[in-house]
Amino acid sequence: MNIDVRPIVRDEFPTYVRAAARAFGGHALDEDVRRDFRGFVPGRWMGAFQGSELVGGAASMPGNIGVEGGALPVAAVVDVTVQPTHTRRGIMTRMMDHQLRDVYERGEPVAALWASESIIYKRFGYGPGSFHEQWRIPRPFTAFLRPAANPGSVEFVSPDDAAALFPEVFRNAIRGRPAAIERPRTKWEAILADPERRRRGGSAAFHVVYRSGGAAEGYASYRIHESTLRVLEMMSTSGAAHAALWQYLFGVDLMNVIEARNRPADDPLPWMLADPRRLERRPTEALWVRLVDVGRALEGRRYMRPGRLVLEVDDRFCPWNHGRYELEGGPEGARVRRSGAAADLAMPAADLAACYMGTVRPSALAQAGRVQERAPGAAAQADAMFAARLAPWCPYSF
Repeated sequence: MNIDVRPIVRDEFPTYVRAAARAFGGHALDEDVRRDFRGFVPGRWMGAFQGSELVGGAASMPGNIGVEGGALPVAAVVDVTVQPTHTRRGIMTRMMDHQLRDVYERGEPVAALWASESIIYKRFGYGPGSFHEQWRIPRPFTAFLRPAANPGSVEFVSPDDAAALFPEVFRNAIRGRPAAIERPRTKWEAILADPERRRRGGSAAFHVVYRSGGAAEGYASYRIHESTLRVLEMMSTSGAAHAALWQYLFGVDLMNVIEARNRPADDPLPWMLADPRRLERRPTEALWVRLVDVGRALEGRRYMRPGRLVLEVDDRFCPWNHGRYELEGGPEGARVRRSGAAADLAMPAADLAACYMGTVRPSALAQAGRVQERAPGAAAQADAMFAARLAPWCPYSF
């Protein structure tokens, strides 16, 4: 089968958007095409063509991703699709190869995506870069163990006011958080537009902001589905804002159940509840991360404890990464170079990505048979070095 993978041109963009929606089981409207076109960057949107027919696609958006001690350029990958008429023919592998080479040439050391199926992307070197939790709690069991001080106030805001206030709160709330990616303006506009066809039978979104001393320190967006309050997003920059917003959400009258999606694994709320067992928590992998330039990525983060490791990376999909690296790192920075020395740890690229973000301890992967410990104590040393102060979390689902 003759498949040509290449960047799409502007005139092909409407076809691309409609094909991507169809591959995900939906239909794109003209308004979707107009909205998505605002994020179109020539060269970053590619299609797989059989003749003149678009049979697959993949795109990426430039941004920055949080890593321990800083941030690095990232390619946020979206719309990876193959049309149902052309699956199981190697088209996705062709597109992933094309895209990762392009990302590498652009100098972006990390790629990230949200996987529709968790089994797909490991073979392309992606590993779980963060976990999050889905929550559900009956309203009668939402009492706090201790009353929370509330020096500020919670008030409703319009979508226009939310557009002005929320992005700055979001930006401050994710500072220092591994795996976090800032939401671009066009995505804020799409979310706050809240078209009825995206509400799935619920109400229009409500937006509230927490202020203290006149400054916005947190916000929450939610909608009502009969007697269930579903939190769409809650972000805070202070403990007072976090507590006040949850107290508000738990206190909305006529609700039987409160549900929340995409909460960080280290959210303090479970420890604030008088009866935390009543909070149903379902953890799952979230953002998937790929180290496109292993050396630059390793140098780009900080390490919780000083140390030296020789890492052997098995990366056949991005062969420029394959080999051994000597890492000397600590809280002040890191130095990485290619090495011919004996490896302390050996691992596939996908597992290195998970360890890199702080999602999993290397020793756990060693126990699982996914990381080889070739020097005694190396896994424990890697645990201490690759730890992160905050649990990796990406509240922006792109």
